[in-house]
Amino acid sequence: MRNEPRLRAHRPRTGTALAAPALHLETLESRDVPAITIQFDYTYDTSGFFASHADARATLERAAADLGNTLTANLAAITPSGSNTWTATFFNPSGSGEISVANLNVAANTLKVYVGTRTTAGSEAGVGGPGGYRISGSTAWSSSILSRGHTGYAPWGGSLSFDASMSWYFGQSASGLTSNKADFYTVAVHELGHLLGIGTASQWTTLVSGSTFRGAQSMAAYGGAVPLYTDGAHWADGITVGGKATVMDPILSQGVRVAWSALDAAALRDLGWNTVSEPTPPPTVKVPVAGTQPIAFTGNLDGTVSLFTVSNGTLTDTGTRFTPFVGYRGAIRVASGDFNGDGVTDYAFTTGAGPQTVVEIINGADGTLLMDQTIVFRGFTGGLFLAAGDIDRDGIDDLVISADAGAGPHIQTFRIVGGALQLQSSFFAFDNPAFRGGARVAVGDINRDGYDDVVVTTGGQAIGRVAVYSGAGLRNGTATRLVPDFNPFAGLWTGLNVAVGDMDGDGHAELAITPDRGGPAHVKIWSGATLTANSAVQASGLPLTASFYAFPPTDWNGARLAMSDTDGDGRDELFAASGNRLTSAARVFTYAQAVAGGAGASEVQPFNTTVTYDGVYVGLHIAPATTSDATTTDTTDTESHTVTVPPVTHKCMCGACSALAALTGTETGAAAMFSSIPVK
Repeated sequence: MRNEPRLRAHRPRTGTALAAPALHLETLESRDVPAITIQFDYTYDTSGFFASHADARATLERAAADLGNTLTANLAAITPSGSNTWTATFFNPSGSGEISVANLNVAANTLKVYVGTRTTAGSEAGVGGPGGYRISGSTAWSSSILSRGHTGYAPWGGSLSFDASMSWYFGQSASGLTSNKADFYTVAVHELGHLLGIGTASQWTTLVSGSTFRGAQSMAAYGGAVPLYTDGAHWADGITVGGKATVMDPILSQGVRVAWSALDAAALRDLGWNTVSEPTPPPTVKVPVAGTQPIAFTGNLDGTVSLFTVSNGTLTDTGTRFTPFVGYRGAIRVASGDFNGDGVTDYAFTTGAGPQTVVEIINGADGTLLMDQTIVFRGFTGGLFLAAGDIDRDGIDDLVISADAGAGPHIQTFRIVGGALQLQSSFFAFDNPAFRGGARVAVGDINRDGYDDVVVTTGGQAIGRVAVYSGAGLRNGTATRLVPDFNPFAGLWTGLNVAVGDMDGDGHAELAITPDRGGPAHVKIWSGATLTANSAVQASGLPLTASFYAFPPTDWNGARLAMSDTDGDGRDELFAASGNRLTSAARVFTYAQAVAGGAGASEVQPFNTTVTYDGVYVGLHIAPATTSDATTTDTTDTESHTVTVPPVTHKCMCGACSALAALTGTETGAAAMFSSIPVK
């Protein structure tokens, strides 16, 4: 029995003077020599859904970008003038009926797509497809719209609409996708596939024979005529190529991200889109079992790193050990993230004060070196701090590095490319290169714009200070503050440790701060939504979400913090590890426990000894926010966003596909909408 969201779309209408918009849920764009750009326009998002759901907006644009870079085409610009006029028509993405836009200008190699949300029937998740037109003018002018100078299918654009009430997962990475969520990325790609002509273009129809599709490229990829679903607009349910599922399957499962397949790409080539290269999609990502998100603890006197899992608030030793720096017995600091995009958590390690500062990354998939020891800040021996997160919104985690005491608060962000660090941004925090107290870092999306932000705290030699930098700004090379710098513990001269993660499930990462050695483990937590809504106010003047002691207030050895969703409930847990060299203690706090003053959180010892070299350090991967609750107030966004379309690597579970699922077997005929895509 299936209980899944569905997608549906209208088949193209026919007519002489007017070509009506085809309401289809999935369509993709292609590119010839110049790249194709999909320009999203939110003018008709009258509910303000995408204005208040930055994560959904970012993922929609990412889906378009991922798919489009696999394609090429030379599409002529549409530039009306004089007696050469036209009207673009498309289904209202936020309501009923049809919208007409007179003399729409569309740039060369660009598709214009209007996006919105509406309440769909039953369990339909969305609708969408290519637009129609009315043309008046010369033959050459008409041709520029009908074919855009291209020999294959070439729409001007169209519209997409999603069901705002659907239980969506809006993350760009599949790591936070749970079994009760529909993957917005997968559905968006599926919808774009229809917009690009799969199941909607006349070229598609001419290649359909009976219940099979007979495009030469598709037959070559499949090994014969490709069976179609009953609606003739999707592959038959369950078809695989090379053991991989297809995005244009009529039935998509909840909790699963599906990659754009070789067969999906072949269909676009049959429609006249040229493929730059075959995408190499990652394997289908299924939801991990709750409690299996690994947690890395360091502090053992033998120089090893230990991996633990969490279940029901209890830390369990997996028995897995890393020895990143053979022969080294000093402090080891760790950050965890998916640095190579394979969906598996990798581990970055660095040393404390003593040796030349280096970073090493171990591949979480097989335990091999993803990056060998690499010197950072040559000649510096004061130690480093690390954090991981997707700052540039490319779906792969970046590594953030800060220098500890003895150096200026120098912050650098890197991609891991070809086993090496590739510098993305570099700046001095607090606008004070002369400060020598060092800096610590954490990463997470506080303002919910889809870019992970970088939080920097002072390491000592001053009253503890916090600065928050926009990930979107750093992506563009600018260190821009999200909120004013502040002192969370007035008068306390000690280093501060920080963690960032979405503890309450609202899509905004919370900010947690505590003193390191030299102060008690007093944890203060601020709501990311509150910080975002009061961006001109120092956090120290805003209400706290939680305030408690992770360890006894008489122990002035402080704590180290990290956050991650270890139980798969869409909310990050807070981990606190003691800085006391004689107490290898750690605690795990849920949001409810944190708000309740830390009550109910058990204490464990990660190692088989209480004695550590420098206390315990904990490293976690900060998962992207997964909720869709609106918090911003701008509901009149009319800005167009241009997205350069790159190769699609994930299957679409967009509202369109889900809507298609619901209608399976319920509607037939040329006027019916596409069959629903049930989500298993």
